Amino acid sequence: MFHIICMGLGYEHEPDFVINRTEGYPHQLALLVRTPCRLGYGGEIRSYPANTFILYDKDAPQYYAADGVPYVDDWIQFESEQKVIHSFGLPLNQPIVIPDWAKPEQYFALICSAYFRGFNNDTVINSLMTAMLTDYSVIPLMSQKPMPYFGQLVELRQKIGAQPQREWTVSEMAAELHISASYFQRIYKEAFHVSVMQDVIHSRVDAAKNLLQCTGLNAEEIAQRCGYSSPEHFSRQFKQHVGMSPDQWRRRAAPGR
Repeated sequence: MFHIICMGLGYEHEPDFVINRTEGYPHQLALLVRTPCRLGYGGEIRSYPANTFILYDKDAPQYYAADGVPYVDDWIQFESEQKVIHSFGLPLNQPIVIPDWAKPEQYFALICSAYFRGFNNDTVINSLMTAMLTDYSVIPLMSQKPMPYFGQLVELRQKIGAQPQREWTVSEMAAELHISASYFQRIYKEAFHVSVMQDVIHSRVDAAKNLLQCTGLNAEEIAQRCGYSSPEHFSRQFKQHVGMSPDQWRRRAAPGR
């Protein structure tokens, strides 16, 4: 699916650095410029901010340069089938500014680590490249309608999933973002198409499923670890969302069933 030819992480160049390949490459290039830069797109050369990503297709002209300051980039030269590249719906040969909340450097660092440890052209590289291109393909769609506080909302949602035992309240979560509770609830639902308290319940139910399947803990212990005030409350809410009691779900999820 993906075969890396070569790659680099954190390559540094002088403020007058310029690459102008009018014929492009016979393979694809994923480029993340981590400093302000100048890129060619649509017949023009324009300035772009740090953390601008561009996926060059085979044989596509390439122009990227420093913008008056030292230049740093991450890059991956790779080969993949055209149908695979187009399946992501990612705009080709077009600069995409990666917001800070998306942690733009993380994918390149993971792919670089896998590549230099010898994991090339296998499931590790394929999974990481697929994750990166899938994630980046969503960003141009989101930029059409900027979502206020989106980065903080994503971080909060990750916390909700990781801490099901916490006694989450709307007022405390809104206070973390320094906004009103009503505004917080509205933008959370706009961002994720689910209310924040529904997300809290989903995270608790998912955590309970994992404990039911992977441990021998009883209902009281699971209720405590998943943020429920009592085993009865846990069982009632679990059945409401799953359609069966925790014991029934555990029996069905048992190995060999």
